[in-house]
Amino acid sequence: MRAVGPAMLALAMMAGASRADEAPALLQLLRQRAAVRHTDVPRKVLAFYYPWYGTPEVTGRWAHWNGVDLERRDIASSTHFPVGGPYDSHDPTVIDRHIEQAQAAGIDGFICSWWGQGEFTDAALALLLERAEGTGLQVTVYWESVGSEGEEQIRRAVSDLQYLVENRASSPAFLKVDGRPAIFVYGRVLRQVPADAWPAILAGVRQRVETPPLLIADGYRADYARIFDGVHTYNICGWVAGRTPEEIAEEAQDRYAAAVEMARRQRRISCLTVIPGYDDTKIREPGVNAERHDGRTYAALWEQAIAAAPDWVLITSWNEWHEGSEIEPSVEYGEMYLEATRRATAQFGAAPPPEPASYALLGPTQQQQEVLSALYTDTSIGLLPGCASEVLLALADSGLEVQELSLDDVVDPRALTPEHVPVLVYGAGERYARTVREDGDVDRALLRYLREGGVLLVAAHRPLPFYYDSDGTVVNAAQRLGLPVLGSTGDRDLLRSPTPMGWERPPQVEDLHFELDTEALPGLPERAAFPDTGDLRWRPATETLLADGDVYVPLASLSDAEGRDFGEGIAWIEHHQSEPRGGRLLYCWMRMHEVAAPGDLYFALLRFVGERLEE
Repeated sequence: MRAVGPAMLALAMMAGASRADEAPALLQLLRQRAAVRHTDVPRKVLAFYYPWYGTPEVTGRWAHWNGVDLERRDIASSTHFPVGGPYDSHDPTVIDRHIEQAQAAGIDGFICSWWGQGEFTDAALALLLERAEGTGLQVTVYWESVGSEGEEQIRRAVSDLQYLVENRASSPAFLKVDGRPAIFVYGRVLRQVPADAWPAILAGVRQRVETPPLLIADGYRADYARIFDGVHTYNICGWVAGRTPEEIAEEAQDRYAAAVEMARRQRRISCLTVIPGYDDTKIREPGVNAERHDGRTYAALWEQAIAAAPDWVLITSWNEWHEGSEIEPSVEYGEMYLEATRRATAQFGAAPPPEPASYALLGPTQQQQEVLSALYTDTSIGLLPGCASEVLLALADSGLEVQELSLDDVVDPRALTPEHVPVLVYGAGERYARTVREDGDVDRALLRYLREGGVLLVAAHRPLPFYYDSDGTVVNAAQRLGLPVLGSTGDRDLLRSPTPMGWERPPQVEDLHFELDTEALPGLPERAAFPDTGDLRWRPATETLLADGDVYVPLASLSDAEGRDFGEGIAWIEHHQSEPRGGRLLYCWMRMHEVAAPGDLYFALLRFVGERLEE
């Protein structure tokens, strides 16, 4: 049995759809996309470009320049003041100046913010492409928004991409890789469009255009790297703010290396983002201020980006004046950042390419697949909606039969049973759909499934599974669903607590490390350090939340040099006395795939569950 999700149904209704298999299920798409290779991509430097500015002289009104005081050289909606004052994005002389300045600084192209067909930025994009033709500067778009829902959203996304390919990418100035137009997809689009809609969108575009575009997704996520052709991130101010240049360099070294490695193991276009600084405190409350440190922030980020050897370096931004991230000349800084960019781009262009060996594609070995196949003979694994963690790729590459369940399947007592789906996988974040038809019917369906003896493998990509409903309301349902996992303690003293606690950032202790049960999880390291960078939110499993008579098997325990117990990152739970009585769960903390190699970790977890099914 394979559940038919909403994306497949929507595609079948789209005009021109001829074969149901033209919109594969998400896992099928992931398997197909494993064959895609982008391993010889020309090195480029691109800057995010905003074409939304208007003046009364050209556009007939102020656009994106609010509270302009020319005498005081101040703009209420802009952190800094442009040299020459506010300008219009539809002014050819402005565009020509930007192109000339960017090329002199070694910038290969602009990523132009685009908000829809026929919109102000679309007209500016057409003019930018026209002025760029013959100059050597390349232009692409930052696809900012889709909106709508369901079938209409799919139609709109396909229409937008078709429009861009046919009406804008036909320009010789449009950025292309191996003849295919490259389009950047902003995080807003990725939040608006559910993962299981992308098979229909990609299939719809392939039907309508002769040369489908390459899509570069906003977010360093393994599922994005597989679905799309590359990964990037728009802004890094969140981890730059509050740090010294030395601290920024140290943090960037780890983050940049991890981002490039993740893209390359999927053989995708790798992009790293540098910023001169960031300050949106004039337009947002309280806002974020990532200090420029007199140019040292920019220099530190460029140095680490060059060392990580990505395919493309992205600059945020050329002219996002609202957020104070611009490198375009300003009254405050003059041409300081164009000069810094010129030096950095020259160094990037002269840097040696990465070793070909760095393009190793990780995945389950043939031997591992054979082991899993023997354990799951005539057994189907169910995948809950919204899966976005590394477990998604593990399932796609496992060779096992996996049912992608729709929400209607989840609440259907005939579809979701241990007989039909012995193992159910949750790989979403902290947000999940709690209600389909009646309030809380998903919770009741999961409890029923577990009470009937089902197994739930929880491998979320965010800290606390089942914390928010689909509207973002806190429901904190993990423990009610049988998952003995703790949230953050807030201000409580972690080191004085007699029981394990969660945290936002780890306590100051020596040798914080995991000890793993390698007999139960063969192939994993016996000992591994707790991460020291990135998202450090800890949500441990703990036996203290269970009843006497329940079974709790710690599989990856966290402790420090003094032997303090901080709970488990992997744990097996059997509910014999507490609710949901009869249920069995395997919990895996969100970053365990970084502690142990993803292929080995998820193979070990699937093997562990498969062996439990035979008992």
